[in-house]
Amino acid sequence: MRPCAALTFYVVRHGETDANADGIIQGSSDISRLTAKGRIQASSIGSMALNPTTTKRIDKIFVSPLTRTRDTLELLRQSAPPDMLPPDGTEIILPNLREIDFYSWECQNKDELERTYPDEYAAWERGDPDGLVVDGRLPLRETWSRAKEVWKEIRLQSLSTATAADGATSRDDNGSREETAKLLVCHGTLGQALLGSAFGLDATTFRCNDFPNCGMAEIVWHNDEDVAASWRWHYPIPTEFGCLREQLGGL
Repeated sequence: MRPCAALTFYVVRHGETDANADGIIQGSSDISRLTAKGRIQASSIGSMALNPTTTKRIDKIFVSPLTRTRDTLELLRQSAPPDMLPPDGTEIILPNLREIDFYSWECQNKDELERTYPDEYAAWERGDPDGLVVDGRLPLRETWSRAKEVWKEIRLQSLSTATAADGATSRDDNGSREETAKLLVCHGTLGQALLGSAFGLDATTFRCNDFPNCGMAEIVWHNDEDVAASWRWHYPIPTEFGCLREQLGGL
């Protein structure tokens, strides 16, 4: 029996924004823009993280509709080695890849929110999905639910054009089978939700793996499995592959 093929997903957070630098909650608002530092970070992803000797060629890109992620994608595309990414304009914009919906907290200063809503803000800081209540909503729980929908949509699209044997591969110029990957360009909290939900973990694991600006996580997922097999930090500092559930003590 042939081994089941696996899909590789690279999940990237956008570069630093002016809101990040100023201590402003962005949420799913679209007013923030990349800082000079953030633009350098995004370019570095393309020139350093997308190294063909350590990274699989990307055959499909999914990106959040928010400007900070689309600008990050544009900059990494400009600096990426030739043929590492699919043609410009072929990326798929997924509304569900937007950042956490923070309702009335969006565009507010973190220090002011902490003074006004001390209990809720403390819940946000410690990663308590039931204690973080904003306008009667549970933003972390909602984000995890949305991340699950993202995986369903992306995996369905990825598998609909491939067989179980060839789902993670394409052909190179010589006709040889080549392993390729999918790139997701999104946000910090949504990135954590994607990572956790890939392993069947809920929003109580928020804060267990904070995404740095332009950090890249690599997730390997066998086609016929309900949860991912392994993951690692791919950039900026590569780590060893492992199972997130096991790393968190079998939660």
